[in-house]
Amino acid sequence: MQPIKYQVVGEEDYAFVIEIKSNGDFAVSGGTYTSDPPRHGKLSVEQEQALIDAIHQLGIPDEHPMPEGAADAFKAKLIIGEGADAVIYPFWEGALEEDSKLLKLVRLLESL
Repeated sequence: MQPIKYQVVGEEDYAFVIEIKSNGDFAVSGGTYTSDPPRHGKLSVEQEQALIDAIHQLGIPDEHPMPEGAADAFKAKLIIGEGADAVIYPFWEGALEEDSKLLKLVRLLESL
């Protein structure tokens, strides 16, 4: 499995980060910087396969720039892979309403 990092940054120090290592270990940090400590775990075989399938279905993501006049909050970034082979995909959370494949992958990540 390729490493994955998904992060959302919003208003009032809100930050949500999911990091998955290539061995399936993951950490989830959410809320404000003063909220609960990160949760850690390991992907099940089923979770790992669902994520791999969702990444393959997503393929090369469409660009979803923030529309003009939209609030500057809740910017998201999805990084799949690492180093020179990493695919870095910034988008705004409103794009999830427009892209069902991206939405599926993000919801799988958020369910960890």
